[in-house]
Amino acid sequence: MANDNVRLVVFSALLTALTDIMGKDGKNSVLRFAGLSEYLDKDVPPSTEDEIPYEKLGSLLKSMNELLGHGTNAILFESGRKFAVYLSPFGYSLAEVIKKLERWLGGKWTIEDMGKDIEKVTIEDCPVCRGLENADTAFCTIISGTLSRIKEESTGESYDVEEIQCSAMGHKNCEYIVKKAEDDNN
Repeated sequence: MANDNVRLVVFSALLTALTDIMGKDGKNSVLRFAGLSEYLDKDVPPSTEDEIPYEKLGSLLKSMNELLGHGTNAILFESGRKFAVYLSPFGYSLAEVIKKLERWLGGKWTIEDMGKDIEKVTIEDCPVCRGLENADTAFCTIISGTLSRIKEESTGESYDVEEIQCSAMGHKNCEYIVKKAEDDNN
């Protein structure tokens, strides 16, 4: 069953990341488009105890995608990388942060070691694309960026993340492959 609330730390981290990527005016445009004008020019304190209705986070994420479009996945990926910075201190393993994300965002997050520096992350009831259907492409680029940054910060190595299934496209779950980036110097 889907959680109806998310922890404020998630919403705060996303707003801070948007400001870093798009500037204050860009963030405010997304907020207006999402119908979240009450957050214009306001600091939202990160709290792991306080919650907001999921609908607010969902509106923000959907508005980001609608305004930025699938053609700007690089912006969404980078927003995810920035989001990871504000979400959790570095030094935590991917598995530790996934437990936090599950608690703070909802959904059921699992990680599977596939060997050879490859892991698969599966999200049942993905909080990013909850309620979306019939998407042409994977919707969760922001999660890909988050997973990439968390893995890099916990290992000191570069990692690529590819979403291989997305529930917004009709799959049962969202699935990501996290693998060590190949050295371009070879």
